[in-house]
Amino acid sequence: MDTARILGAAAALCAASGAGAQPNIVLVLADDLSWVGTSVQMDPQRPDSRSDYHSTPALERLASEGMRFTDAYAPHPNCSPTRLAIQTGKTPAQLGMTDIINRGSGPFYEGHPMIPPQHINHIPHREVTIAELLKEHRPGYVTAHFGKWHLAGGGPGRHGYDQHSGATSNREGGTSAPDPKRTVSVTTRALDFLRHRRDAGEPFFLQISYYAVHLGIHAFDRTIAEFEAKPKGERHNHAAHAAMTHELDEGVGRILDALDSLDLKENTFVVFTSDNGSYHHSGDTRVSSNAPLRGQKASTWEGGIRVPLLVRGPGIDPGSVSRVPVTGTDLYPTIAEWAGVRAELDPDIEGASLARLLANGGKGTLTRRFGPLVWHFPHYQVPKKTKPMSSLRDGNWKLVKFYDTGDAQLYDLATDLGESDDLSADKPGIAKRLEEALDSYLAAVGAPMARHRN
Repeated sequence: MDTARILGAAAALCAASGAGAQPNIVLVLADDLSWVGTSVQMDPQRPDSRSDYHSTPALERLASEGMRFTDAYAPHPNCSPTRLAIQTGKTPAQLGMTDIINRGSGPFYEGHPMIPPQHINHIPHREVTIAELLKEHRPGYVTAHFGKWHLAGGGPGRHGYDQHSGATSNREGGTSAPDPKRTVSVTTRALDFLRHRRDAGEPFFLQISYYAVHLGIHAFDRTIAEFEAKPKGERHNHAAHAAMTHELDEGVGRILDALDSLDLKENTFVVFTSDNGSYHHSGDTRVSSNAPLRGQKASTWEGGIRVPLLVRGPGIDPGSVSRVPVTGTDLYPTIAEWAGVRAELDPDIEGASLARLLANGGKGTLTRRFGPLVWHFPHYQVPKKTKPMSSLRDGNWKLVKFYDTGDAQLYDLATDLGESDDLSADKPGIAKRLEEALDSYLAAVGAPMARHRN
């Protein structure tokens, strides 16, 4: 990027972070959407980083109008912990929410070599959410959260959101006709919110949390028929799952069209991501695939944590790509910087603002409080055959540790995205350094840990 473009991007960032009109922010969070679950090629150098069957033209549009991140991650391989991390800018390990809420007994805890830890089951009231941060320091903002919450704690209204859908969970999205997965109704309510904010001239933060593409699989019959008629892919070939994904994309398209028609586009940041990777099966039927990534949700393999991330807004180059590893925990300080409230952040925030990275063509470095990225899942997920595990990424090196055996495996993601070649025996020094860094981090934040039975 030349000097003139750097200055122009800096000016746009400045105008969007408090020196001019306060920017609007729309955060769209999909549920269980794979890194390869869309028709966006998430890595321009890898043709296999897009679906060979799904069609998501609105997300393709968003990618072409903004920046895509090749190495973006969810903060956790399950939904509630990721949602809490996004709301607070802190990792689930620090927060103590290491599995979905209200899961603390039964087959996930009984009959295993290790005893998983208990974890918190609601968003703590002491934590300051994105909405509360904006309401306190930028009181002109109107905030809304529509769709899936799954954090209990009294619902979004108890945590800074002026308008919301209540303390929803997966149950509310388990619908078929007349509104499969409630994608249409969630989108319609978001559109009403946008129109009212435009008419009132009020800046806003809007989070749209879709229930799709979580199980169960629900879509309109006409959409399923469209995909039944399409040639199937080798990795993706389930028509109803593809239809549900397409209808999620249609919701995103309606949001983008509304921002255009309401003349809100130029001063609005749009962020799209997912809470974790996808699942492989529904019962005995294979419905999805994370290949070329290994694993699935509820694991700290790449398939459980690497997700799409697309960002459009003031000062962001259309069609740009960033290869810097980022995580959903980074969204909190990013939004804070956009709104000009970076100085007011809690010192325990673990995310790093992406604002400068976005304004500089995706290039640069990020400084986080603890350095490497960490994912911590000290639990069993019986249907997915997951055992207590954690992972740490430092540069292109990734360590995967299993607590029942103490085994730690090392992978070079630059050459082995599928995590198939364990290099721990060939690179013992690197493996030891990363394992010590992982253990030190988990101890420092007081992370809940699994323990062996006596």
